[in-house]
Order: sequence, then structure tokens, then C-alpha cells
Amino acid sequence: MATNQPIIEPVNELAQFDDVATQIMNKFDLLIKQLIARRDALLWKLKDMKEEYLSKESTRKAAMEELANTQRHMEELTHETAGYSHKTPAALLSSTMLSQLQTQIAEFGEMKKWELDYSLKKEPILAVGKVGEGNNELNAIGLSLDEPNQLIYIADYFNSRIQDVSFDGKFLKRFGEDILKGPWGISVTDDNVFITDKDLHALLQFNKKDYKLVKRTGNKGAGEGELNKPQGLCVDYHGDVYVADLNNHRISIFSKALEFVNCLGTQQLQYTQDVKVTPTSIVVLDQSPNCVHFYSRSGHLINSCITIGEDGVVHYPFFFSLDVAGNILITDFSRHNVKILSPSGVLIHTIGREGHGRGSFLNPYGISISALGTIYVISESSNFCLQAF
Repeated sequence: MATNQPIIEPVNELAQFDDVATQIMNKFDLLIKQLIARRDALLWKLKDMKEEYLSKESTRKAAMEELANTQRHMEELTHETAGYSHKTPAALLSSTMLSQLQTQIAEFGEMKKWELDYSLKKEPILAVGKVGEGNNELNAIGLSLDEPNQLIYIADYFNSRIQDVSFDGKFLKRFGEDILKGPWGISVTDDNVFITDKDLHALLQFNKKDYKLVKRTGNKGAGEGELNKPQGLCVDYHGDVYVADLNNHRISIFSKALEFVNCLGTQQLQYTQDVKVTPTSIVVLDQSPNCVHFYSRSGHLINSCITIGEDGVVHYPFFFSLDVAGNILITDFSRHNVKILSPSGVLIHTIGREGHGRGSFLNPYGISISALGTIYVISESSNFCLQAF
């Protein structure tokens, strides 16, 4: 029997599902394309940042190399013209060319000329190392900077060892405990670590790669190549090692291979604490007559200045360092601070105070200033033995 009801077509549910899936896939495709485009943009940005960093790093390394080459060249010229040396400490300790090169190394464009404002150095940027003999502890005397590798080498005297600390204050490595007895002064080169051991009366050379002993000087004594309670030391640009030979009242000079070369100051020096070498001079801290002596590179005494002692600017000098302008930074052991003096001995500024907190010293010992003007100091402060300003 016929009816008038409409015929209902069956719904194609599978086709509707395909439409919805297609819409979702199209949206995902768009999102993926957007993510890929963003990723590619970030990769290009990172590539540009890497190229900029490598360019700056290359410029910095080139400036450092140029500085080293210039210093070596100036030293060679000084040897050739030793008879025409300047007669004032300021001329001996400063150089316009070196100052300009130091400005290049202080990259990133903020510094227009190389000037250190010591009045800004009020609180430390680094303060680490409690007094002790355990990990991350110190009972130290001397220090030396390895700036290319951002390391501080510390002569941990009372613990009979050397400690490596990164510029950000991490204790990384220690060595020499089976050899050293009383490491006092320390100086680092590209390949070696040179150490004076006051108790062994010796100068020792360690390989910087594996920290193994390469060579050491001989017995205690006053003969050629012998030492008697050596203290501060430094290495010049030829690799010769200069040692403040305390009880022999002289500076003893050795080759890079620790062969005896010469000695100087036997007629003037009384209590040799520390020594530094510039391209044109040898500077010696002599505690007993309370002065700093300036020698030519050939060993002739040129000048003596800076009255120090009980009535002087510095009461008990211990170690010293030189900045690029020839200013002298001396640790004053008994007044618990660091004195910055001009090359002629005028007090420029004082850093630190007596105490155990940040920015305080108790009997400061070793001191070193980096190429960019950061000052590193070792002291007996129980909370912070190593501080940087």
C-alpha cells in the first residue's frame, strides 16, 4: 500500500569525520610551519650571535698577542740601549703604547682610556675560602693569575700544597702535597708553574699540563744557584725567573730550565721580600731599609724610593704588584690593608680594613692585579682568605 511519507536519505558519517580530520590537519600544518619558521629565525639569530662572539674573541686574543709581542720587543730594545736608561721610576714603569694596548684588551667599548679609579673598589666582587686544611679551605701566602685560563694559582703555605681556583671562586685542583713543604711565592707561565718553597730553600718548576715536577734547584746555601728562605718571585718575557732570596740579601736569577744565570743587589739589599720585572726595569721590595729599589735590566741600581716602616705610609710591607701606570700596590701586613702608591711613593688610595668579613683583611699577604685592573688579595681572614676587588 502506498504512503505519502518522505524518503529519508542515510547520513554519511564517515564523510563528515573526514572533513573534520582535514580541518584539524590543516590547522596542524599551519602551526608546524609557524614553529619551523620561528626555529629557523632563532637559529639565524644564534648564528649571528656566535659570529659576533667569535669576532670579539678573535680581536681580544689578537690584542693580547700584540701586547705580549710589544713587551718583548721593548725588552729587547732596552737590552740594546741599556746605557741610555731613563732615571726616574715613572719612566721605568709606564709606557704609552702598553696603556693603549691595555685599552684594546678592555673591549666592549666602555673604556675610553686606561685609568683605574681605585676609589670605586670598596667592596669585593669575590670572597671565598675559609681558613683550614680541608676542601675549599686555605692557609695561604702567595698567588699568581693565569688570565687566559681564568685561574688563580695559590701557594697554600701552611697546607704544603698549591690550589687552583677559578675566577668565579670555584676550587678546582690541588697538587704538590707530596713534594712541597712551605710554598711561598708562585708565578705562572703558559707552560709552567714556578714556586719558591721557603722551608725547602728551593725554586721548583711544575708542568702546567699534568702538575708533575719538572726540576728544582739544589741545596740551601749562599753559592751560585743556592737559596736561603726564598720568598717572592716573577718570570720575565724571556722566561727567566727572578727570586727574592731573603737571607742571601739578593735577587737570584735563573733560566726557564732553572739554570743559574746571575744575581743582583748584593751591595744594597737587606731583606728582600718580593720582586717584579717590567720591560725596562727590575723592581725589588726591600723590607729592612723600608724602600723599593729600581734596577735597570742589566742590574744597575737606578733609584730607591718610598719610605716605609713604623713612621711611613706602609708599616709592614709583604708582597706587591704593579698596575699599567706603574702604581705600586702593597699589602700592609700589620695595618691589615692594601696601599696604592704612585711610582714616587705618594699614597693614592687604601683598600680594606681589619676584620674577618667581606672587604676586610687580617694580615694580608699575596697580591696581584689583572690586566683589566681586578685586584686579588690573600689574607688570614677566617671567613674569606681570597678576595677580589
